[in-house]
Amino acid sequence: MRFREAFEKFCFAEGKMMKRTLLVLLSACLASAGAMAQIDCSPGSSAATKLVCQIPFSTGVFTNNSSAGATGTALRNATAFNSAIATQVSQLPLASSSSGVVVVYKAGVPEIYNNLGPILTDRAQTVGRHKLFIGASASQFVFTKIDGISLKSVPFTYEATATDPTTGAVLSNTYTTESTNIHFTLDQLVFVGTFGLTNRLDFSVIVPYERVSIGAETFNSEAYILNANNDLVLGPYSIASTFVPGYARGFGDVTFNVKGELWRGEHTTFSAGFNLRTPTGDEMNYLGSGAFGINPYVTVSYLRKISPHAKIGYQWNTATDLNNPTLTAGGNESLPGGFQYDVGADWAWLRHLTVAGDLLGSQYLNAPTLAPGTTPLPTPLTNPPTPSTVNLPTVTTANTSYTINDVSGGLKWNPYRDLVLSGNALYQIDNNGLRSRIVPLLGVSYKF
Repeated sequence: MRFREAFEKFCFAEGKMMKRTLLVLLSACLASAGAMAQIDCSPGSSAATKLVCQIPFSTGVFTNNSSAGATGTALRNATAFNSAIATQVSQLPLASSSSGVVVVYKAGVPEIYNNLGPILTDRAQTVGRHKLFIGASASQFVFTKIDGISLKSVPFTYEATATDPTTGAVLSNTYTTESTNIHFTLDQLVFVGTFGLTNRLDFSVIVPYERVSIGAETFNSEAYILNANNDLVLGPYSIASTFVPGYARGFGDVTFNVKGELWRGEHTTFSAGFNLRTPTGDEMNYLGSGAFGINPYVTVSYLRKISPHAKIGYQWNTATDLNNPTLTAGGNESLPGGFQYDVGADWAWLRHLTVAGDLLGSQYLNAPTLAPGTTPLPTPLTNPPTPSTVNLPTVTTANTSYTINDVSGGLKWNPYRDLVLSGNALYQIDNNGLRSRIVPLLGVSYKF
């Protein structure tokens, strides 16, 4: 049985989440696999029915074998979506593991603040020795743009070449240009468990369960057929629209976190931590990244009725089959990573109601990006026309670095003892990378 299938069955079979996830950590470390070959989306392949092949299938770009589909350049443009999606879906902001009433001391006298803490980042404080925090949050990401290009109309142009099976000589080239409307939604249910190993050391497990829905519809499709001399034989002629829908659901990449307090004063606490993301999700269905992720960080909190906090870390990722720019066996590269930071504050507005706000940033170094471009039809070898070229709209691929910044705001309510309910909205303030409309989040947590 495949590891991720065994993982899902295992998680549903038992009722003790913390023990299960500890075993998963050991299994994930032992199940680390080497680099895979390029993804083959051709009909009949093992990946053909996976969501990772939705965009290539819808465009007709499904293999780097030019006699069966598109040539390498067009394929790279289509499959560049895989790296962008895997990079950012695996590093989405998650609900924090901090909550509850804060007790600090001034000149030895305890001061109690009903400040319930941030929503999408952790406090520097730990939960306390042998304390158990459990929480769950639900959110929905509806993606609308990629690198500033609307997902409602992504241009593609690709070439298919017919050759003589005996001599290998080119008989004709077909250029197809089209627009693709991509529907992409991610529903995420995240479970968090944190246990205080000591008064200054926490261990957390974060388990996401996801439903991914993606569909790709082509429209305004036209084709041009050229002979071996690049003379236009037929075209442009219209091609019927296609729609390729699909969805997948299952557990995503499980993350383990260790956080320890380095220094604690009356109001200020400094801590350092370490996140390990394991590739337990099915990356071929965008449920995971297919890569290990390492994220060391430091954080500081100042505890009062208004409590500011800050966090900075660095994300490293291993290689994944979703990032293979050369489309060759052994060409897998690491998912882009970089600095991550968060600055925010939470305000104990009322005794049982806290307002939380944050600015969250994630850097992606040397990341594949898409940009509008054109593909020219080749000039005829004889009697070139005027003008000599016809440019067809498409997207081009390049590696650049960028930073995604999100603002977050929400409320936390403490209706009973250590039960906390939260509501939040997340909004990306730039057009870099994969961009969603406003993301709602609802959460519930309890500390024992």
